[in-house]
Amino acid sequence: MLKVEVSSYKSWQQVLFWMGWLSLLIPGYFISYGFSLVGSLVLSGYHDTVDLVLVLIMGTALLELLLIGIYTLTRYWFQASSFRRLVAWLVLGAAGIPLAALLGCVYAYAKLNLYP
Repeated sequence: MLKVEVSSYKSWQQVLFWMGWLSLLIPGYFISYGFSLVGSLVLSGYHDTVDLVLVLIMGTALLELLLIGIYTLTRYWFQASSFRRLVAWLVLGAAGIPLAALLGCVYAYAKLNLYP
């Protein structure tokens, strides 16, 4: 198996990585709050189609954030990836996935609730 040799990260790269990695907690908090809020409606017997779709979108986004957090942490810990690639994954996790989840939720709500 081919192993990418990466030199140890500089101190500013370590600080930047941990700030970026901890920034994954911010969208994770808001997505998990929305997931639990709408999920409690679904579990209490309110089975509207838009609620099921919103729970599915937010649950998928939460799972993707978790997987990106685990992936970047293991790649950083074992120094198996370049710093540029780690930052790209962190930006995707902190900005791309929450934006996609937000747009998906707005579209699903507009499509299923406003225009039945």
